[in-house]
Amino acid sequence: MVAVPSARGAYLAEARPRTDLETESWRLLREEWAFDPTARAEWEDWERRRSRVQPQMVRSLRRFIAGGMGLEQFRATFDRRTRTDWDAFALKGASGAMFLNALVKHADHPVKLARRLRAALRAPATVDGAAESLAEFVAAVAPPALPLDEGDRTGTEHAPSDGSVAQPVHAAFFATMCWHLQDPDRWPAFQPSSRRVLHDEEELFTPTGDPVRDYLLFREAFLSLAAALSLTVWQLEHLCWWHAARTPDTAGDLMVYDENAPRRRPRSAVRSDVGRPRRLTSSAAESRPARSMVRETPPPYVPYTQPPSLDHTHVQWLLAKVGHQLGCQVWVAANDWHRKWGDEPLGTLSVPTLPPLGMSPDSQRLVAMIDVVWLTGVNHVAAAFEVEHTTSIYSGLLRMADLAALAPNLSFPLYVVAPKARLAKVRRELARPTFRALGLDRRCRYFASEALLRALPSLTRWATGPDAIEKLAEAGNDD
Repeated sequence: MVAVPSARGAYLAEARPRTDLETESWRLLREEWAFDPTARAEWEDWERRRSRVQPQMVRSLRRFIAGGMGLEQFRATFDRRTRTDWDAFALKGASGAMFLNALVKHADHPVKLARRLRAALRAPATVDGAAESLAEFVAAVAPPALPLDEGDRTGTEHAPSDGSVAQPVHAAFFATMCWHLQDPDRWPAFQPSSRRVLHDEEELFTPTGDPVRDYLLFREAFLSLAAALSLTVWQLEHLCWWHAARTPDTAGDLMVYDENAPRRRPRSAVRSDVGRPRRLTSSAAESRPARSMVRETPPPYVPYTQPPSLDHTHVQWLLAKVGHQLGCQVWVAANDWHRKWGDEPLGTLSVPTLPPLGMSPDSQRLVAMIDVVWLTGVNHVAAAFEVEHTTSIYSGLLRMADLAALAPNLSFPLYVVAPKARLAKVRRELARPTFRALGLDRRCRYFASEALLRALPSLTRWATGPDAIEKLAEAGNDD
């Protein structure tokens, strides 16, 4: 018996409560998804296909669990059908049919394996039961790594190149997907796109490396968010897939495409009009015909090893250095002076006091709180930068909005610098009616911190003034 925490709270103590601002940001994303006619058509096709095959899959699964179907018959049926009409749930890959094939093929005791599978695949009645069942199953079948024959890899683009397949996430995904088939509203699908988007958007889910704990943390965040957005679990799953698929950095990693589907889904040019929310309908008559559905297969569990990225302090340091290189004096927000990049405190790159800017005291105070300000002449602001790497993007924009409201005639450019993966979120935040009413969507521009790093050689060698930074930026109201 694998020991697991006996109380639901013990497993979910790491779950972070969602704030109202984070919920509002997700509502904006939901409205953008609802306004995309291609996404709407894909979702309707997705739901039709799933609704048609789910009862068939559940009947087969329950026959096996009840002992009316043998292990080999269950494996063969699952393998054959998930390659064709049962592919609506993305179960033919390394964590689905391939995983089951390997388990059965290399089982030392098929009878014991069948008994273990029947216990693990039955949808649990409680979270505590889920924790215990999943922990026992993962511990029993994940180690040691199970080899896959070449024939087992048919139909997937994500089979590991080294021939190994049985990792903890494969077992966790397979078991929880069987729970999902039986009771989708209580056990959401542990799909890579859903996990990644919940992590990237406000970090509602942060993986720990333990797939059992991660699934339960994911479930808590996912179901809570679906309720807050008034979405079904399938709708929220599709929203996450849609958002991940239009992000170039993640689309290729997460998606396995049908034979006739394009290799990459283009970025959507449809932007949300947040003043006119639309409800998803059952008809797609006004939409373009749905393309072949894209399927995803979970990669080996990493848990979300993100590529190394610039952090907040590093970007402030870069902006200060570039500002000096372009002939500006630089102000760094005083509360960040103690932060260091390398061995250099940010305070050593800043003027000791922000000179009077000819503004009201409140406006002067707000400018002093901006992360990095470039100054030319005696008291002229050449550019102001909010770096949004670890904080809510809304907070920085709110500071800029307050400044725009207090000083509507200010003429210096405002910039948001964020990781490339968060630029779509910046665009959504600028679409808020409050910001649009102040014209912030026209006055505030943004660019990726990665683009700043790439542009350093040309900026430091050829640029002659602070206007050079404009080439990196795009206006908030651009498509």
